Amino acid sequence: MHHLLDTLIETLESGELVILGGIVRSSGSAPRTSGARMLVRRDGTICGTVGGGAVEAKCLEAAGEMFAGAVDHKVVEFSMSASALASEGMVCGGAVSILLQKIDGGKLDFFKRLQTLCRDGGRPMLLTVLPGGLDDDNTVKMMLGDRESVQQFGPGFYESLVKRAGRVPFLTRVGDAEIFVEPLASPGVVHMVGAGHVAHATAKLAAFAGFEVVVIDDRTEFANKDRYPEAREIRVVDSFDSCLGQMSGDDYVVIVTRGHLHDKDVLAQALRTDAGYIGMIGSRRKRNVIYDTLRQEGFSETDLKRVYSPIGLCIGADTPNEIALSIVGELVQVRARIGAK
Repeated sequence: MHHLLDTLIETLESGELVILGGIVRSSGSAPRTSGARMLVRRDGTICGTVGGGAVEAKCLEAAGEMFAGAVDHKVVEFSMSASALASEGMVCGGAVSILLQKIDGGKLDFFKRLQTLCRDGGRPMLLTVLPGGLDDDNTVKMMLGDRESVQQFGPGFYESLVKRAGRVPFLTRVGDAEIFVEPLASPGVVHMVGAGHVAHATAKLAAFAGFEVVVIDDRTEFANKDRYPEAREIRVVDSFDSCLGQMSGDDYVVIVTRGHLHDKDVLAQALRTDAGYIGMIGSRRKRNVIYDTLRQEGFSETDLKRVYSPIGLCIGADTPNEIALSIVGELVQVRARIGAK
């Protein structure tokens, strides 16, 4: 949902209706899982995906009918049987239920508030009460999963949400109400410390994988918007000595400066934070030299075990683009691991 909010808000601000689709149930080896989202505009263009192919074609057909009529929601059921798979040339099986909702400008403020909460580093939850869930009126209701908004579901409901909320969407039930809960945890912020060739390629791939990117370097000719148009923030610092601030488990530090001494200084700073990922480029020999220095400065073996170095998955990467691929693969792997907790 994170990656769709900007497009959703821009479209609503232009006065257009949109159809917001999302998988609320999935089973078997469906191409996408619960929580996958897509937007459909009146002209048939889409943003996001709920699986592509026949699944998406059925959703687009239903969305067209919704634009043409008065229906404000539909549930599209798609079962991928063996015969259907063969006829469509597909290999993924299973079944999905996709809720399509017509969204108009009346929801603009709601989604702007949701966007602000996400950008401010909050961990909002988006709740969708499925049709027939409240007052048996067959409507769909969306709300934030904060304490005030969910009071209607009784005492203890908010606490149960907080206890279950990680990164994976889930269905829950209160009486006759079935509620789809989407925890909108941060997609992760990658702090690229160093703005050379590897950083340049890594930033592009990290943004493509849904991360927000912050670039840090002491050279304006390298750290600038022309080279890093995808970056949320570019920071040109006087030195790397104190270039990192407070961090949380949603922060990923990628250390790719132009020199070993800079790498060591940045690594020492990163280890004093709660960053969820710390990776440093370089050979094992370089890593070991830096580790020895950090041990002398008081860092423990437990501290050093937090570091991914040499950085990136072991895929035989050689060129800057290949190294970037290995780094972002590792970032995605760690993000998935954190999200599964």
